[in-house]
Amino acid sequence: MNDKKLLEQIDELITKNLDPIKQDLNGVKQDLNGVKQDLSRVKQQLDSVEMKVELVNKRVEQAQHETIEALSELVNTGYNLHEERLKHVEEHIKSTSSVS
Repeated sequence: MNDKKLLEQIDELITKNLDPIKQDLNGVKQDLNGVKQDLSRVKQQLDSVEMKVELVNKRVEQAQHETIEALSELVNTGYNLHEERLKHVEEHIKSTSSVS
């Protein structure tokens, strides 16, 4: 067998063995592209969720602030009404004491 014939056979053998590997690599590349697209969509959805969470957090914070303000106002109003009642009681006691 001459060298040229031997080289051709080696080339055929290598080509024969490399073709399935190339096909497999093309499949892997396609799968990887699909994964990249999926990852991109997941990142977009995550960004959307993060924005929604931030909005909910701001609304919760605002609601807490409003609740604290409303409770403070109720406590102050209750305190002021209690003070007025005490003044009325004191006045009533003074007026009944001076009558006796």
